[in-house]
Amino acid sequence: MTAAPPTDEVRARILAAVDGLRDEMVTSLQSLVRIPSVNPKYPGVEYEEHVGREGEGSAVLAELYERAGAAVDVFAVEPGRENAVGRLGGGTGRSLIFNGHVDVVPGGDPADWHVAPPFSGEVVGNRMYGRGTTDQKAGLIGQAYAAIALRRAGVQLSGDLLLQCAVGEETVDYTCGTGAIVERGYTADAAVVSEPSAPPTPVSLAVVSPGLLWFSVTVEGIKVHCSMRGETIHPHRAGDALGVNAIDKIFTVYQALRGLEQEWVQTQRHELFFDGHFALLPGVIRGAPGDLAVPFALSDSATIEYTVMYHPQRDGEDVRAEIQGVIDRAADSDPWLRKHRPVCEWKLQWDPYSIEPDADINQALAAAYRRAAVGTGFAPEPTFTGFYGGCDATVLKKLGIPSVVLGPGDLRVAHANDEYVDLGEMWLAARTYALLAADWCGVV
Repeated sequence: MTAAPPTDEVRARILAAVDGLRDEMVTSLQSLVRIPSVNPKYPGVEYEEHVGREGEGSAVLAELYERAGAAVDVFAVEPGRENAVGRLGGGTGRSLIFNGHVDVVPGGDPADWHVAPPFSGEVVGNRMYGRGTTDQKAGLIGQAYAAIALRRAGVQLSGDLLLQCAVGEETVDYTCGTGAIVERGYTADAAVVSEPSAPPTPVSLAVVSPGLLWFSVTVEGIKVHCSMRGETIHPHRAGDALGVNAIDKIFTVYQALRGLEQEWVQTQRHELFFDGHFALLPGVIRGAPGDLAVPFALSDSATIEYTVMYHPQRDGEDVRAEIQGVIDRAADSDPWLRKHRPVCEWKLQWDPYSIEPDADINQALAAAYRRAAVGTGFAPEPTFTGFYGGCDATVLKKLGIPSVVLGPGDLRVAHANDEYVDLGEMWLAARTYALLAADWCGVV
């Protein structure tokens, strides 16, 4: 059968169906949030304590995909870490992926959550609180209910719609998650990833992301009793021959990288990101005199772990070389570090994704948003923006699938205590997804 665009009457039926499912969406999201689907490979997490919970979350999505009339495939690369995929449509029009991840980061200490416990899914006003509400279970639920609404509205798609619930995103474990799904044959002409696409505005169209690097830099010192501190730092005393505090020396490197970060404010600019977004975060610092956890000796080792968000038009290897050059010059300026060079360990490089704003999928998504937003109180025009972090759109792009991010939630509360999602955003996203599927895939 020939694919045709939906009529205005069909679009109205679709929106009415989504609206009629609004309360069910909230209930399903609450059930999903209450499953602590912490990625078992997340740093600091005991694998055996958490493996299997991602699969429990995927089972919730698989059931929703079945309600939409999809043929469902649940599979795992690693036991207990099941992905869920639903396929519906006639296979004769353009195909589309709705992708999201079910794994979350740890909830942390419940005492640090002040509104509601981390896996409660408690609703306060128009917000639902809990780990994964924004990042990114609301997006998964919105996509699933968009498909359910199509069925309720009596709409049969011409092209295939693939609903993908992936594991492993939070640790870049795409060989278990999104990458494995696509390699299994679930590919399409375009994809929408339902990560939280605010800021700057709710349910934005995020068409580009920064690249991401993770590295550590370590310097060595010489351990000696704390009473010798003065002997090691003042002129005409014993100095480095007696002891060197590695913590002092690591701050030489820190200051140099802080200078690079400030330089980037002026030199690394992009129209879809605020000036200064591309930055070097010293997120973890360690230093101690051997195994001692008390400050009774000079530290003989110090390490800083960095996350780097770099400009999407730059090559990751080039950024690494720039950072290494800054560290080398800082070492050259210090007599101790000249002879005892800082050691960098490069742990992760996650490339940017990008798609032209005028790409077909972006224009179709923008049109769907405009229709979905009518009468909702949300902005009538979509905002084209950059996605502030990294996500599986990079995986899809590398596998040849043009991809864009649009989803409920706000990255400013992702991974944070009292993470929440605005439930109205989930509703708007579901309306947008449903209209996009009908417009992109066509109807019969």
